[in-house]
Amino acid sequence: MITRQPPSSSLLQYHLSAWQDAPLSYAHRGGVEHPPQEGFIEEVHRVRLGAGTLFYRQACRALDAWQMFPEWAVVRPSLAPQQPGQVVAMVVKIASLWWINPCRILQRWDSPDRHGFTYGTLPEHAECGEERFMVELLADGSVWYEIRAFSRPRHWLAWLGFPLARWWQLRFVRDSQAAMMRLSQPPLQPGGKA
Repeated sequence: MITRQPPSSSLLQYHLSAWQDAPLSYAHRGGVEHPPQEGFIEEVHRVRLGAGTLFYRQACRALDAWQMFPEWAVVRPSLAPQQPGQVVAMVVKIASLWWINPCRILQRWDSPDRHGFTYGTLPEHAECGEERFMVELLADGSVWYEIRAFSRPRHWLAWLGFPLARWWQLRFVRDSQAAMMRLSQPPLQPGGKA
């Protein structure tokens, strides 16, 4: 969905309610681990955040608060729970237009070594596909942040401006990784130790 003005809270709430029962905008049901064989771009972006349970817990908190989203891409409702069935909208301004991209949370992980969720796009999203945001604590103690997705343009403007759309997607990955690297740092204790 595209608007010329920043979407008001009431407009967003109206559309979020209307999208609650909307179908996903793609037919594939294999998830990001088994993406479609053709027609979509498959991506896996991983970055090491640090090591140890403090890094893991900090990264999990940042992810739960949607802080992996860059400042220029906000999620509404801002404190939406990342539980299956929850509908959210990512709102971003591109080329003087406000893009409102609705998604539904499909899956959630909460374990001692994997924490995150997957969402899928709804018909008003500029793209179609799935994206998973995951924080992992590996056996060697290292903590990783991963964005895994498959997608393709859905809106005609996204098709027409495909190179620009890809640039925005990759900018999102880069800025999201930078945010998670910053936010996963354990707080300093007295004496300057983490």
